[in-house]
Amino acid sequence: MHGISADRSGDLAVTEYTAYLQSRRYASRTVDLYRQCLKDFFGWRARTRHRGRGPDEALISAFIDDDRDRRRRRVARPRRPPYEEHAALMGWLKMLRTEGVIPVRAIAGDATIEAEIAAFDDYLVEARGLQPATRIVRRRDARAFLAGCTLRGGRSLTEVSAAEVSSFFARYTAGWKPGSVQSAAASVRSYFRFKAVSGVACTTLVAALPRSVRWRLSSVPRALTPQEIAQLLESCDRSKRTGCRDYAILRCLVDLGLRGAEVARMTLDKVDWIEGTVRIHGKARRVDVMPLPRAVAEAIVAYLRQGRPQTCRREVFVRHRPPYDIATTPAVVRQVVRDAAERSGLTARVSGPHVLRHTLATRLVQRGVPLKQIADLLRHRCVDTTTIYAKVDLPALAAVARPWPGSRP
Repeated sequence: MHGISADRSGDLAVTEYTAYLQSRRYASRTVDLYRQCLKDFFGWRARTRHRGRGPDEALISAFIDDDRDRRRRRVARPRRPPYEEHAALMGWLKMLRTEGVIPVRAIAGDATIEAEIAAFDDYLVEARGLQPATRIVRRRDARAFLAGCTLRGGRSLTEVSAAEVSSFFARYTAGWKPGSVQSAAASVRSYFRFKAVSGVACTTLVAALPRSVRWRLSSVPRALTPQEIAQLLESCDRSKRTGCRDYAILRCLVDLGLRGAEVARMTLDKVDWIEGTVRIHGKARRVDVMPLPRAVAEAIVAYLRQGRPQTCRREVFVRHRPPYDIATTPAVVRQVVRDAAERSGLTARVSGPHVLRHTLATRLVQRGVPLKQIADLLRHRCVDTTTIYAKVDLPALAAVARPWPGSRP
C-alpha cells in the first residue's frame, strides 16, 4: 500500500482501496459495494463545487446528504442505504490515515486539553504502569474535568478553587452509583498526583474530591447457580465458528476465573500443551502460570481447529468479521458473555464477565477450599480481597450462627 495518495485520479484511488479491502479479506460482495460507493463519490465531487477538495468527514456527509436529497426528489433512482455509503467511505478515510496520506482526525475538544491528556497518559504508563483499559477510564474522567473545570479559556489548575471541583463532580456524576463516583474521583486524584510531580500544589483540590461511603465487605458477591452456568454454556452453537469461539471464551471465564482483558490478551505462545499450563498477563504487569483444565483445553483446541479464521494474530481469540488482523479487545469478551446471557434468558443476572469470576470463587468456598488457595487462583495480591467470599459459605456460617434472641431452642 506504499504510495497511496488522496489526490490521485478516481480510478487509481478505487484500485488502491479495492486492494486494501481484499488484503483484509472482506467479502467479495462488500468489496464490490465499497468500490462502487467510492466511484460514485469521485463522480459527485468532480461535477459539484467540491472539485479538488480534500477528503474528510464533512465532505462525505455532504455527499450522502446530497445523494439522499436527490433520491427524495426522485432525481436519482435508489441505489443503496446511506449507512452503507457511510461505512464504505469512512473505511476509505481510515485507509488514507493509516497510510499517513491525510492527517489523523483531531479529537474533538481544546488542543491544549488534548496535549495535557497525552502528557498525563505518558505518566500513567511510565510512572504508574497502568494497563490500557484502566488508562482509558483515567483519560476520560480527566478530560471531562479539564474541559468542565480548568483549562477553558487558558486557565491553569492553580486558578481553580475547591468549590469548583465540588461543583463539577456534582454535575458530572449526577445519578451515578457510589462505585462509579469513586472511580471518577480516583481518575482526577491521579491527575492531581501527576501535576504535583510537576510542582503544582493540589492539596486543597484533592481534599475537595468526593468520597462515597462504601463499607468494606458490605455487599455479597453475585454468583450463578450450576444450572445457570450450564444454560450459558449450552447456549453456544458449537456447530458454527463463532459458537466455538464463544464456548471457549466462556470456559476460560467459568473454569479459570479470568478477567475479560486477560482472556483477550491470551496468546498462542503462552499455552504450554505438554505441561498443561497457560501464562496469564494480569493486573499491574503480573504474569502468572495457571493450570489448564481439560475442559478449557478441549474447548480451545476445538476452536483452533474448527472455528478460528486464518490470521497473523497471535491472540487465541480473534475477530470473526473483517478486518481480521486486528487485536481482539475486552469489549469482544464482554459482548460474548452478554449475548450468551440473552440467549439463555439470564440478562437480569449477567451483565459481564466478572460475575463468572465471582461464581468460581463462590463455588470453591462452598466446597471448603481455603481462602489462600482461592486468592492464588484469582491472583489477588492480598488475601483480604478474597475474604468477601466467606459470606457465601452458608454451611460454615450456619455452624457458627447463634440462635435468634427469643427463638425456641
